[in-house]
Formats: sequence, C-alpha cells, structure tokens
Amino acid sequence: MDVNKRKTKCIFDDTHKLQTSSQILSTVTRHPTHTMTTFDFESFIVQHDKNADPRTFILSPPKPMTDPSEASEFVKKHRHEIDQAMKDHGAILFRGFPFAEAKDFDSFVCSWEDWQDLSYEKSMSFAVRHKLSNRICTTNEGKSGGLVFHHEQAQTPLWPSHVFFCCLLPAQPGDGGATGLVSSDLVYEELKKRHPKFMQNCEEHGVRYTVYAGPEQDPTKGAGRSWKSFFHASTKEECEVKLKAGGWDWEWGVGPDPETPVGPDFLKCTTPVLDAVKVAPGTSKKCFFNQLIATTANALEFSKVGQSGGGYDPLKDVPTQEGIDACVCFGNGEMVPLDVLMEAKEICEENAIEVCWEKGDVALVSNYIMMHARRPWSGPDGTRKLLASLVAEKTCTSFGK
Repeated sequence: MDVNKRKTKCIFDDTHKLQTSSQILSTVTRHPTHTMTTFDFESFIVQHDKNADPRTFILSPPKPMTDPSEASEFVKKHRHEIDQAMKDHGAILFRGFPFAEAKDFDSFVCSWEDWQDLSYEKSMSFAVRHKLSNRICTTNEGKSGGLVFHHEQAQTPLWPSHVFFCCLLPAQPGDGGATGLVSSDLVYEELKKRHPKFMQNCEEHGVRYTVYAGPEQDPTKGAGRSWKSFFHASTKEECEVKLKAGGWDWEWGVGPDPETPVGPDFLKCTTPVLDAVKVAPGTSKKCFFNQLIATTANALEFSKVGQSGGGYDPLKDVPTQEGIDACVCFGNGEMVPLDVLMEAKEICEENAIEVCWEKGDVALVSNYIMMHARRPWSGPDGTRKLLASLVAEKTCTSFGK
C-alpha cells in the first residue's frame, strides 16, 4: 500500500474497523442533550458524526476558557470520567482549551497529580529531543524519525504509560504534519488471525532489540541519540556498569554492517527479553505492545551508520531480512520475519486515524492501547511545533517478570 495515497481521516474517524473513509472535522456537533451553559462532563463531549466509531473522543469547553488553570480544574473535577474514557477509547483530544505556550501545557500535564514525569534525561528514547520546561520537551528532531507506527520506547525496559502531545503551531495547509493513531488491540487481533504462529512466538518468547549508537548525538536521524545520553553515562566504563545491571549484552566497535567500519567508541547493545504483547492496564485488551513495526525504519537508519541525514524513506523503502536480523529477534533467538512486519505496517496504515492539529490542541494517548506515528510535512523548519510529555510507568517489567 502506498501510504502517501491513503484516504485522509481527520481526528477522530475510525480506530477499530477494517475500512477506509473520508470525514472532515468541520462537521463537529456537541452532545445533543446538553446546553452550552452546563458544565458537567458530558457538556464537554464533542462528536462529529453520529455514525463514527464509539472509540472516538474529543473534549472541548462549552464556553471559552481564558486561563489554563480552568483546564486544570476541569481535569481534577472529572478525573474519573477522563480515566474511563482513556480505557474505552485509548486517546482523548482536548480542543479549544487555553494552551498557548509550553508553560500552559506543563501546567495542564501536572493536573494529573498522581502521574510522575518520565523526563527525557531519564528516558531511553532513541530520538534526539530538547527540554523546554519542567515536564515538556520537543518531539523527534530528526526528519525521518517517528514516521512508522510505534509504542513509545517499547523497545527498551523503560517505557511511558501515557504520552501527551501539544500543538503550539500547526503545519500550514497542504504541508502535512498530522499525527496518526491506530488501535494496538486491533493490530493484535488482525495479526493473530492472519499469522497465528508469529503471534504465538511473540507471546511465548518475547523479543530482543539491538541498538547501535555512537558517542555523540546525531539530530539528523530519527534514532540519533548517543549512548552517553541514552544510558546517562559519560564514560564507557560507566555505561558498562549500567548495561550489566540492566541485563543487556554489548560490544564496542561493532556496527550493523560488517562492511562499514565504525570507531572503537561505537556501541552495539542488545536488550534483555522484552514483552511483545501486553494487556493494557485496567482493561482486558491485549495489545501488540512492541517496536517491531518501527524496526523496519530503524533497520534502514542503522544501515546508514556514518552517513549524515536519513538517505531513505521509511514509508516507501523496505529493509532486507538481514537488516531486520541485525536489529531484532525473538527471545529464543529465532528471526522475526520481515514479510509479517511489512504486513503489520500495512494493517496500521489501513486503519489509522489522523489528528489534524489545530493551535492549542492537546492529545492524551494511552501508550498501551494506541500506537502513534508522525506524518510527513513539507514545510520549512519552524512551521510546525509539537511538544511532548511522557508519563512514567510505575511497573515496567522484563519478559515474564
């Protein structure tokens, strides 16, 4: 499937049916049983199509808010309803709330008082990001990064439970720049029907990911974070202490391509066995919680070690099976078949919905129930500004633990 020719489905259209459609957000209507003067939770619910999938969920104030503190009070007052909506829908778009700066977004994120921050400094994200305020950082700085559907940091033993996104500046019309979402439980169910043996391996054996990183950041790449930043270490010796404690395997001076030499400070490291399927907390939904699909992009990028920039299109180019083998395997050492990953990638694209950003939008995404992907945008640098905040998962575990 050529994803650049797919039909556009603006937020939120369809996350749980194997079909395509073309629906536009301009048809939004409010819940018909409430007036603009009521401020109970249901008066904030927006629905743009009576026939839309019931998992779609948009909240917008029935009367204009002028101060971000009002948005925080809304969250605190209706936290139970918001939590339930997240379990049911997997994502909520907060639209029309007064968020104009990073500090407004930061204040809103802090409204979830029992959620702790997973800071970029402490995270194990592959991406190069920049911290802007207390709990806020930029999204992926690499032009090629994040374009394939993924669960945030599911390729590491430390992942967030939820991800917040805030749009301070949407891309110009015609430049792209939306964010795609797809239900991970849908992907799990579809793969189980089509490839039961593959899914059996995922559930019984888990997966191991191999990371390749140099000592310096490379912001031209989607996975350009240095091992010093990734492991929060300043020396190879300090890095090895953390690798050993985390159950990683490692080698120095080894790259993904034997034909491309790398320096002695270049690190190849492999995770302990991690789950490939998880049940979303508080639900019975089994999710395809891993980074296998995005490995099709990582394999392409790691094959360009030593070259500046991407040099490939992760939405069109296809890696080799050898490239996948250099980046991931099942926990028992068996190879992960490339053809199944490419089919899973198509399943995601065929069932994706688009968050067509407006200025001030905040999306709260369950990192278990939903995968996300940044859509390409063609505008000049600085013409799209999206921020992120990650919520720490309190019970990160390795496979079977």
